[in-house]
Amino acid sequence: MPDLSLPALVVDDFATMTRIMTNLLNQIGFQDVDACLSGEEALGKVASRRYGLILCDLEMDPMNGAEFARRVRIGPPVNDCPILLTTASRESAAQCVRDGVHEFVNGFILKPFKAADLQLKLAEIDEKLRVKKRQRAQEPLIERPGS
Repeated sequence: MPDLSLPALVVDDFATMTRIMTNLLNQIGFQDVDACLSGEEALGKVASRRYGLILCDLEMDPMNGAEFARRVRIGPPVNDCPILLTTASRESAAQCVRDGVHEFVNGFILKPFKAADLQLKLAEIDEKLRVKKRQRAQEPLIERPGS
C-alpha cells in the first residue's frame, strides 16, 4: 500500500468523479486528499506538495492523464509516488500500453470501481515495486573507469 500518512491527489475533469474517488480513498485510509479538475492544476499541486498516491483520469481535456503522468515523471525526483490512471475504456488503457504510457504510470483501473478494487490494485502495485526494488538491490555494481 502507498504511504497513507502522505496525502493523495485525485485528478478528474468531472467534479462528481473527484468526489467519488476522494470518498474511495478515504475508505481505504487516506485522510488527506486533494482534488483537481485539470492536469494543469494538478501539476501545480505536485510541484508544491509530496503525495503518497496520484489517482488520475486518463481521458481529460486539454491535458489527458497520460500527458499529466509523463510531466510528473520528468519533474523533480520527489514525484516518484505511484500514479494510477482511471478510465472507463479497456481499449483506452490497452492503447496506452501500446503507446508506452505504462513506462511512467504504475497501473490502470477501470471505472466504475469500488474501494476493495482500488485496494487490490494498490496491493498489486506495491508488490511490483517491491520486486523491482529487490531486483535493483541484487544487480552488481558497475565500476566506472578511473574510480
